[in-house]
Amino acid sequence: MSPTTILIGVLPSVFFGVATTLMGKTGGSDRQRVMGTVLGGLLMAAVATPFLHPQWTPFNLAVSFGTGLLLGLGVCDQLRSYTVLGMSRTMPLSTGGQLVLMSVAGIALFGEWLHGGALPYGIAAIAVLIVGIWFLSRSEAGSDAAGLDWGRGAVLLTSSTLGLVAFPLIIKYFGIAPKEFLLPQAVGYTAYAALFFAIQGRGGVDPEASLRHRRMFPSVFNGVLWGIAILLLQLNSNNLGAGTGFTLSQLGILISTPLGILWLHETRSRKELRWTGIGVFLVIACGIGLILTWVFGFLREK
Repeated sequence: MSPTTILIGVLPSVFFGVATTLMGKTGGSDRQRVMGTVLGGLLMAAVATPFLHPQWTPFNLAVSFGTGLLLGLGVCDQLRSYTVLGMSRTMPLSTGGQLVLMSVAGIALFGEWLHGGALPYGIAAIAVLIVGIWFLSRSEAGSDAAGLDWGRGAVLLTSSTLGLVAFPLIIKYFGIAPKEFLLPQAVGYTAYAALFFAIQGRGGVDPEASLRHRRMFPSVFNGVLWGIAILLLQLNSNNLGAGTGFTLSQLGILISTPLGILWLHETRSRKELRWTGIGVFLVIACGIGLILTWVFGFLREK
């Protein structure tokens, strides 16, 4: 694994972590944050595509647009879950679910980790991750977490996790190149978000939540960072494999979780902070373990 490959593998996590934290810091309604994000991603795709010279076919346009709808589902429900559970709780749970599902799908669909005896090491890394997620999501009795709507949060996390895992897997399965999927995928997730909030806002939209309100515009910048991360994520899936590439991209949790507590002032008790520290350490260990799993399998395959 070359240094360039590692750098490209880690970059999405930086973009995701920074963009996610900035979304919470800039505030605004769910509608403003989501629409600002997807419009920023659409802007990035529209500017980049003419330089990529895509060769579209009806098939790759349809598949790419469909993955955009799935991504829109994932984004809408994940950002809404920030309001329900808070960023510092949403991100560990969401990341853990995505990593487990993506790793299992990588094995089942693409035969990853099945060479060179890498599979046991990959499974061990996922086990470490599950324990880390458990620590990150723990709440002390009587803490602020007792008043959270965990039922609604669980529904939002489940739907968003399925959407966020499905879209890169479908692109990889059909072998669609980035220059072909970038723009139609962006159109798909923008259309999903616009329809979602049109239905949600049938009774009228508060002027404070208007897309013309100044609060929405910082989210457009966040969306450009997010759109770049989405593109790099799918490049990594092709270069490193779905499981390893996705794992590297999700290390943004190491940025968003601490900043959610320190910068966004999401409260945690002293004991919960210790649990968070243990969880972050285990997530890092899982990421390193999965990278070593890929390297071990790759070298043994050679």
